[in-house]
Amino acid sequence: MESPFKIFVDRLKKEDRLEIHEVVSPDFLDVHEEDLSFQNKVIVDGEAYLAHDELILHLAAEAEALIACAICNERVPTKVHLEAFYHAEPLKQIKGAVFDYQELLRESILLETPEFVECEGKCPKRKNLKKYLKSEESSLEKTSDAEGYKPFSDLELN
Repeated sequence: MESPFKIFVDRLKKEDRLEIHEVVSPDFLDVHEEDLSFQNKVIVDGEAYLAHDELILHLAAEAEALIACAICNERVPTKVHLEAFYHAEPLKQIKGAVFDYQELLRESILLETPEFVECEGKCPKRKNLKKYLKSEESSLEKTSDAEGYKPFSDLELN
């Protein structure tokens, strides 16, 4: 089976642009994390074309990550959008006239995946943690009560 991520540069020389429309399994992302997984298909759209001595890749991708909520640890489906991604690859570096952009796409999607998410934008269980978090009022009172001890305030600079 031919990889959907391969671009045959010699075929591209005969055409103006290669349109890319793929719906692929998320297995290529190779993520085996407890707090992060991809289960739905990844949609990739874009084009590839030659510009002088470089292969230009212009992609957009959409994936859905399941990420643990930062508050309650429930798995939250989160859309990951890769928009207007460009990559230029010198033709001299493409061996065998075949460019495989799988790792490039994988890295870009993972970089766009947020580190932290919350259920429904604001986790309903956040109120249970309120007693452990510093409130704005208490932090303002502490800074306004005293400027703090300044042991070097009497020093003069010569």
